[in-house]
Amino acid sequence: MGALTRAYDWTKTPLGAPASWPQSLKTAIRLLLTSQHPMFIWWGPELIQFYNDAYRQTMGPERHPSALGQRGRDCWQEIWEIIGPQIELVMSGEGATWHEDQLVPVTRHGQREDVWWTYGYSPIDEGGEVGGVLVVCNDVTVQHLLTEQLKQANLRLADESNRLRQLFNEAPGFMCVLRGPQHVVELANAAYLRLVGSRSLLGKPVREAFPEIEGQGFFELLDQVYATGTPFVGRRLPIAFQSDSSEPAAQHFLDFVYQPITNERGDVSGIFVEGSDVTDHVLAEQQQQLLIRELQHRVQNTLATVQAILAATARSSHSITDFQEAFSGRLVALGKTHSILSENDRQIVTVLELLRFELEPYDDRTGRRVVLEGPAVGLPAIIAIPLGLAFHELATNAAKYGALSDIAGMVTVKWRTENEDRREMLHIEWNESNGPQVAEPMREGFGTRLLNRALPAQAGAQVTLNFAPTGLRVDLSMPLVKDSA
Repeated sequence: MGALTRAYDWTKTPLGAPASWPQSLKTAIRLLLTSQHPMFIWWGPELIQFYNDAYRQTMGPERHPSALGQRGRDCWQEIWEIIGPQIELVMSGEGATWHEDQLVPVTRHGQREDVWWTYGYSPIDEGGEVGGVLVVCNDVTVQHLLTEQLKQANLRLADESNRLRQLFNEAPGFMCVLRGPQHVVELANAAYLRLVGSRSLLGKPVREAFPEIEGQGFFELLDQVYATGTPFVGRRLPIAFQSDSSEPAAQHFLDFVYQPITNERGDVSGIFVEGSDVTDHVLAEQQQQLLIRELQHRVQNTLATVQAILAATARSSHSITDFQEAFSGRLVALGKTHSILSENDRQIVTVLELLRFELEPYDDRTGRRVVLEGPAVGLPAIIAIPLGLAFHELATNAAKYGALSDIAGMVTVKWRTENEDRREMLHIEWNESNGPQVAEPMREGFGTRLLNRALPAQAGAQVTLNFAPTGLRVDLSMPLVKDSA
């Protein structure tokens, strides 16, 4: 560019021959041509142009070498609306300007290009006035595009990081990240915080965050995984911790993994903890096993009861027909009691329910045939089953031989509870009236044997039978909870 500048016919420009140029312009041109940084000069009112070899590298054939000695506005018409006001600002004496990473599109090699520049416009002094503008610039398009790509990559990375953090936080299983040999809690998701309760975790070693776990082996497992780099998988391990600081430690059952986190050298730098609270599943299985054992127990008891009914009915029956009728009725009565107990897996049946099942067929809803009076009293299965059979036998005998065999007959059953000798006792009075005359039976039948023997043996009951001529009366007393003896 030095050779081109010297060879240029400057007499054809408003500047005239170089010998007449002011010293400040000559000095600026010398500085420009000897610099390896892109530089450009606009001089005088016409903004006649000079530039160096470094600046030439930024120009296409559209402007080099035609830009040398050309008027500024003529050369840069396509971008004059951008640079024109900036040049005028400097030429008017307002001082220098500086622009970083500014888009100034130019035409190069036959096409319009988006080019980003970092540049400064500085005044060149001439006799106390501004004679021209010195431009120090740099084409930063490559850096700009790389920066934009980096920004976009960072945005995508941030979006991905946010998405992963959201997935981490919303995961149904509990997760946390522990760092260093002290297992400092670095991250914990919402499920983990729900599990361990409201406590300050982040930035604390686990031994400080969970002091109540000391002695349960979990700290030692973390130390082992950190030291060996071998993962640990736990299945349904019990752990007691305080999910509420105001409550005592409660037992949970956890499925979890301690997965070592390694750095670029392969050394363990932390532990990733992931798992699920399976307490509800474990307790449900335990409850299921309990119900299975209870069912087995009930089946065994029921079979024993059926065998006893079978044997007793056979002894007291005079014919196959009598046996079939009596045995069938007793099995139905036994089934009624069991149906109440099995309904919604109930463990309790009330006195009123047992009586209604047996006496409802005879109740005319007028209050003149069947009267039932007493509080709500729940009976466990061990008492309800033999008592239900006893009510069946009394109702059957009343229908065949007693008050319910007569249209005017009446059965009144009243019951109450009392505390006696630190035990809650149930007292039941069965009264039959207005029926045929009653006499004590000549032999002991199934019902009498059930009341006098089976009920005392199975339920600890005391039974008094009074075969008064005006009607049978039965007084029955039993503890609501049978003695373990």
